[in-house]
Amino acid sequence: MSDPFSIFEAAKDKPDHVGLRRAGENYTFARLATLTRNTIERLKKSHALPSAGRPMIIEGKNTVETIVLLYALFELGIPALMLHPKLTAAERRVLLESIREIKEPLPKDTAAVLFTSGTTGLPKPAIITRSMLRASAAASEKNLGWQDNDCWQLCMSVTRIGGLSILTRCLFARKTLAISPLFSPESFVEALTADKVTITSIVPTMLAKIFEVYPDWKAPEHLRVILLGGSSANDKLLAKAHDQGLPIVTTYGMTETSSHVVMTPYEERLQLVKGSGKVIEGAQVRIRDGQIEVKSPMNTPGYWGRPALTNEWFETGDLGEFDNDGVLHVHARRHDLILSAGENVYPLEVENMLTRSPFIKEALVLGEPDETWGAIVCALIVPEKGTHPKAEDVRRFCKETLSAYKCPRKIAFVDAIPLNSADKPDRRSQVLEHYELTTLHYKH
Repeated sequence: MSDPFSIFEAAKDKPDHVGLRRAGENYTFARLATLTRNTIERLKKSHALPSAGRPMIIEGKNTVETIVLLYALFELGIPALMLHPKLTAAERRVLLESIREIKEPLPKDTAAVLFTSGTTGLPKPAIITRSMLRASAAASEKNLGWQDNDCWQLCMSVTRIGGLSILTRCLFARKTLAISPLFSPESFVEALTADKVTITSIVPTMLAKIFEVYPDWKAPEHLRVILLGGSSANDKLLAKAHDQGLPIVTTYGMTETSSHVVMTPYEERLQLVKGSGKVIEGAQVRIRDGQIEVKSPMNTPGYWGRPALTNEWFETGDLGEFDNDGVLHVHARRHDLILSAGENVYPLEVENMLTRSPFIKEALVLGEPDETWGAIVCALIVPEKGTHPKAEDVRRFCKETLSAYKCPRKIAFVDAIPLNSADKPDRRSQVLEHYELTTLHYKH
């Protein structure tokens, strides 16, 4: 059996089949194999390959060069440590400093290292193995299936598990991957038709923006699935999608489970969808004390530099329940997680960055529920004694040190951080109702 990760094997299996499509240009598997071979030779000649057990650091822009580099690393058995292209220099420096301290080698089966949230606020390097990606692809295929003309659009960052898993699924199945420019309703709709996309993966905010620009938008006939994940879509948006005849498959998953473990059954994609779907074949999901736990071959073995996860059930920290039809309804995505415009914003990470400012003593970052964005990032700020910062000072500092999607959009200066009965910061969104918030604008 050929190696599913090998672009060279894919070229032998289907040399003339289009493996990658971008901006109207097609790359056959044979052409991709040639580009990959050239990349491997360049990496070897320049002595750019890491030592055994260490990853190669990649800034994961959705370009042909990045995709080919990933193919090369798959071929060489070298893990890719993925950095989001939106990271600021300060954020990048913090992450790189954290991994330099890790001495133990990565497991031999590691395909990638993706950063996810940590309880200390510092993102954790989650280990994504080849076996995880294979299991995830197989489980996804059992629900969605593959058709001869399938083309799966990648319009999210390949540094996220949702993006990386699209790449591997297409490679494993020898199907077409279409990489699109940064999302806008106009470019998205245009690319669907131009690239003859049959499957796409977006988040609810993206769909809401599409309807804002194109209120009566209907999918082209060749689009058979719209995977909707990243956050729970509200009923109003799902009803609109149903009215427009969109083939919606909602999903639930995370980095640590190698993308989705819950999906709407494919045959129900044209029905009025509610919830995140049903547990896919190969995974087990249970609710324990109100929290969602996952047991599957898609689960990560742990985080690089930390003790292995020995519990076969992964504790997601998310809150949810199953209804009588076996549909999972997610009530909260981790207690401290803010989902804004489809991006994960981890309050402790933002708080830690804010308090690096010489005029901020403490900060509490909260999400204010919003129908369009999912949530708006807000911050309660305690100034350092003797300083008198203004909203513009905070805006300027945030713009220089945080990715745009992490920057607080509303702030209030407070005398003290509100605490709950356990003397811990009170992270309930209702807390914001007690403050007069100032809106920050970052476009100028």
